[in-house]
Amino acid sequence: MIAVLVSTHGTMANSLIEAAEMICGKQTQCEAVSFLMGQSLDDFQQQIEQKLAMLTKSGSAILCLVDLKGGTPFNTLIKLIPNYPMMEIITGVNIPMLLTTFMLRTDKNDLIDLLPEVIESSVQGIERYNLISISNNNIQDEEF
Repeated sequence: MIAVLVSTHGTMANSLIEAAEMICGKQTQCEAVSFLMGQSLDDFQQQIEQKLAMLTKSGSAILCLVDLKGGTPFNTLIKLIPNYPMMEIITGVNIPMLLTTFMLRTDKNDLIDLLPEVIESSVQGIERYNLISISNNNIQDEEF
């Protein structure tokens, strides 16, 4: 199983995991690390490294989902990539991305197979609606 680390500014990482688990069930090999207001960079990096150490015990690849390219969670993980060669980072974490990851990570043993589907679901999860589209009945009930 591919391990998952979600890291964001504020407590969004925990909330995203909780919301996704409401839909597809409790997850193992999944950790959240929040970068909190006023937290030191050293303390945050130490938290990240502790979670990565836990997740790598099983020897699986690690998929890191972060909120923002160039933000502290992203920058911290980028610096750690040389220490974790089986780690990949994707920016712009959202619930469709997380749901796809949770549903497919047990079937896909390789990040190379999983990543295109994760990224595609993230993009497809973004749509625009307005009064015209609603009045033209362009909305269809969809299930994930």
